[in-house]
Amino acid sequence: MNMYMKQPFLKLLLLLTLGLLLQACSKDDDYFRERPRPDPLENAQPYSNGFFVITEGSYGQTAGTVNFYAYGADTVITRAYEKANPGKITSNASLSSTLQFACLYNQKLYLISKLNGPILRLDARTLKEEARYNQESSNWRSLIGVKDNQGLVSAADGVYAINLNTLGVQYKLSAVSAVNTGDMLKEGNYVYLLQANGAKIIDATNYSFVKGFANINRGFARTPNGKVWASTGSRLIAIDKNLDTVGVALPVGIGSFGLDAPTRITASAKENAVFYHSGSAIYKYVDGNAGSLGQPFITISESPFMVYGAIRYDRNKDYLVVNGIKGYGGLAGVNFLLIYNASTGALVKKITYGNDGSVVDFNHIYFPELTVFY
Repeated sequence: MNMYMKQPFLKLLLLLTLGLLLQACSKDDDYFRERPRPDPLENAQPYSNGFFVITEGSYGQTAGTVNFYAYGADTVITRAYEKANPGKITSNASLSSTLQFACLYNQKLYLISKLNGPILRLDARTLKEEARYNQESSNWRSLIGVKDNQGLVSAADGVYAINLNTLGVQYKLSAVSAVNTGDMLKEGNYVYLLQANGAKIIDATNYSFVKGFANINRGFARTPNGKVWASTGSRLIAIDKNLDTVGVALPVGIGSFGLDAPTRITASAKENAVFYHSGSAIYKYVDGNAGSLGQPFITISESPFMVYGAIRYDRNKDYLVVNGIKGYGGLAGVNFLLIYNASTGALVKKITYGNDGSVVDFNHIYFPELTVFY
């Protein structure tokens, strides 16, 4: 083949090669378009799309823990705290303290234990422990954020200001009684406190005393109309923005496990309605409509079943979330998570986790008592 014949042949060969390269690049582009790479930020925040189930643990046997439910899932991620913090526990070394309360504030999950247990701060999206406060002798109840870096923590002997960065307790409030104190709620310019001698309202700026109600011993929850709800046990009490009260008689009273357990009252963020449970019955009071208490809003059909801890409203989904167990002893290993539509009462999801309840197995006994939402 002479030089003049080679040139067209070489040109044809170059064109064919270029075409093959372009086709290969096109296929690679299609591959990456159809199969996007995982988002590393999403993987770094495994606990960002769901809610937390706070568990007591078994006194002297296991520490309380944090379980997690991802929206739409058919299971509960158990012992998520230990998975994020290998070798750490939420209690004291003797396992005699009980994880009793938790709250979310500024993307941080705070865990509070009674009976000489620690106060912990976790990154809510990863559950990595960031800070821990231990006091030689303590009996904490609950915690709320009040200002950017300051909160209040209630205890068996009153209420204390706490630094939310270091978790160091700063000072005891002198404006309220130094008595057993439980649930707290910040609403507007006020902080509501539940104490052994009644409910107290203090100023959220300087913690000065504003008003007290000697007969209120259960609380608190808020509705969209700005009312804060509490109870005497037999009556539901609404406290309005002027701190005036109106009560409604309850056909079935609101029970209580004392000030060291979360309140059994929760409220909707969609409508002006308050929920509480008694046994397997859940009642819904729509503000101003006494007839709404005429019969249970929900009757839990599982049997045997007992609500453990307190029901809670999920404002993200308009859900009413119920934690439960089959009973005590071995039956405590059968754990329930029931999710209801808070507007209609329809069951959305039922999840059973743990074991079959035939033996006492502390690896599966959680005592799930409180649900915490973003």
